[in-house]
Amino acid sequence: MAYGDLPLDAPHKPNKGHEGGACNRQSCQAEPALWWNHGSHSWYCGDCARDIGSDVVNKRHWDLRWLPECGHPQFETREMMNARAK
Repeated sequence: MAYGDLPLDAPHKPNKGHEGGACNRQSCQAEPALWWNHGSHSWYCGDCARDIGSDVVNKRHWDLRWLPECGHPQFETREMMNARAK
């Protein structure tokens, strides 16, 4: 189920926001959620991660405030985080 296909008050899947589960975005329950958002501390599907991460306001805020301190993008896959941790 892609973003916007569900009403805002749709019941959430029990695995919403979990790694490999349903996307954490309000009106999305696409699976698998493989992108970790370092801002919200939840997992998102690829489409929503791209949409949220490329939003002009979100990207500017992350790039100015958090990227210099954290040194990584707002959204990462488990593989990206593991490679960075080595």
